[in-house]
Amino acid sequence: MNTLATFSLFLLLTLYLVGSSTADYKANIFNNLPGNANLTVHCKSAGSDLGTQTITYLHDFTWTINNILKCDMSWGNVKGNFDIFDPKRDASRCAYGNTCFWRVKEDGLYLFIQEHKRLELQFKWPGKIFA
Repeated sequence: MNTLATFSLFLLLTLYLVGSSTADYKANIFNNLPGNANLTVHCKSAGSDLGTQTITYLHDFTWTINNILKCDMSWGNVKGNFDIFDPKRDASRCAYGNTCFWRVKEDGLYLFIQEHKRLELQFKWPGKIFA
């Protein structure tokens, strides 16, 4: 193999390895619950406990992540556990600035899907019945 071919192979392999690594993403959670309710969120990622946050009505909080992010959420007597970020599922859906924008509402969690350019319901609150 000549020098140019060796260099080209090395460059292609390097680009593949760099491109296949998981980038840093952000998960942004916005509280849009009724009645000025506070949202309590406790998240964990890759064995790291990211702590508990209380997100007040019409406010948000953002975590920087590069792995699966699981969050326990509650407001009033409503509780749920959600996979907020999974690189395999969300890397392309949350491509807008590498941020997954979540909006938490009374009926569930909505994600802004970049390709569709709109919020879409992803998770309903377990056991919650709506009139």
